[in-house]
Parts: sequence; C-alpha cells; structure tokens
Amino acid sequence: MDTGKSILAFLAGAAAGAAAALLMAPESGVKIRGRIRAKAADAAGTAKEKILEGLDAIEAVLEEE
Repeated sequence: MDTGKSILAFLAGAAAGAAAALLMAPESGVKIRGRIRAKAADAAGTAKEKILEGLDAIEAVLEEE
C-alpha cells in the first residue's frame, strides 16, 4: 500500500472513530454541535495556515531559481 492510501485510510478511520465517540457522548446535541463547530473552525484555521506556509516555501524556492 502506498503512502497516500495509508494516510487516507488513517484519516477515514480517525473520522469514523470521532463520529462514533460523538454519537455515544453523554452530552446534549447542542453542546456536541457547538464542540464540532469549534473544532472544525480550529482545523480550518490550522489548515489555512499550513497551506499558506507551504505556498510561501514554494515561492521562496521558485525565487531562488
């Protein structure tokens, strides 16, 4: 199995585990949805930062050439 498929399988398993944990949580739906929104916003912010860092690195490499 190549690295890309391994990473995809890991992420799918992590998402399934997270979904199961949320469905079995003893908290109310309102609290869970709020937590999901907050975590999604954090993940989106982190992803955006990493993408921008990657683009900056690519730009720096291209400027060197």
